[in-house]
Amino acid sequence: MRNIPPNIVEQIREAIRRPEGTVSFEYSSDVLFDPKVPGGILFEIASGAHLFRVERDAELRLSFYHASPGTNTRVATIDLKNVESSSTVFLAFSWTPTEINFHVGPRIANGQLVFAKGIPSPRQFRVGKDGSIFQVGDVGVKVMGISVYQNGKPTLQPTALDAWKSTVQAIRLVMGGSSDEGYIFDVVVTNITLSILVTGFEAYCKTRFLEIEQEGIKPNVDALFSSKLFTRKERDAGYPDVIASEAEVDHISVLQKIIEKRKIKFQNFKYCRTAYNKAYGIKFSEIGVPPNDLQLLQSVIRYRHQIVHVSPLLGVLNQSEVPPEEPVFSNREFGNDALKCFDTFIAKLHGATLHLRRLD
Repeated sequence: MRNIPPNIVEQIREAIRRPEGTVSFEYSSDVLFDPKVPGGILFEIASGAHLFRVERDAELRLSFYHASPGTNTRVATIDLKNVESSSTVFLAFSWTPTEINFHVGPRIANGQLVFAKGIPSPRQFRVGKDGSIFQVGDVGVKVMGISVYQNGKPTLQPTALDAWKSTVQAIRLVMGGSSDEGYIFDVVVTNITLSILVTGFEAYCKTRFLEIEQEGIKPNVDALFSSKLFTRKERDAGYPDVIASEAEVDHISVLQKIIEKRKIKFQNFKYCRTAYNKAYGIKFSEIGVPPNDLQLLQSVIRYRHQIVHVSPLLGVLNQSEVPPEEPVFSNREFGNDALKCFDTFIAKLHGATLHLRRLD
């Protein structure tokens, strides 16, 4: 990358900031096939939340890494011992939400391309808010919940998916507990579970909402401003223009400024649903979650409000609706049903975000 003019690098960076694509180029080196050379990075560029890296190791293995918050890191590796030696090689890699592919071939007469398909990488890579590149974990080293702060501000935070996995892990630890207190302990465990679930739902939806933009999908901010998330009074007063101006001053996107000002309450199901629909065209009713589960999810969000503001020992979760409704008891069976419901919803929503495509 050092031999490429900065303006061309920026053009490349913008062009590959998308959920899927293909890059091909020629690489010239007199030492690429030399086993005495320890290796190093041939190509590396961060584009939004994407990272693309081609790296050679000391064992003459050439690897293409692709990392993004939505897919985590995948790697496709080719053994250069299977490639005819050449001072110039052709490299091509492609990526989609479901797979990555890597091709290498010598620039010689009758040279043959060698192909590798990607697999999940034990080495995870992340791009920080300032464009810094972080390696998280390695072979035999698992890291969860990583955060990096600089001057009191977050440079790197867990991805939406990692945050949700941590939520599920925390709930399973809580639900695995035991006590001689009997029923009342089960009530507390269940109510804690519901509270953590709703907090995890909010954290995932908020983080993923921003990640989608960083992965190259342009949000429809005009539709957001025209929605019920903003009042008519705010629109008439030119509030959207104010947000846009502040975003420009802070060198962030308008969407980031909207989130920074907490204009979208992701813990409110209706607000969250509206935000995803208006910004990205994702409709919660069409992502493959059964209507009964969507109803249960909304009920749990309401129950969490009661648990927090009335009592963590609440034994009947819908007591204000009984009668005419049948009572919903806070017990482990209900907690397990809620966990399954939320986990299904997050999986389906995440899948829907990975199907979005950049239009230009």
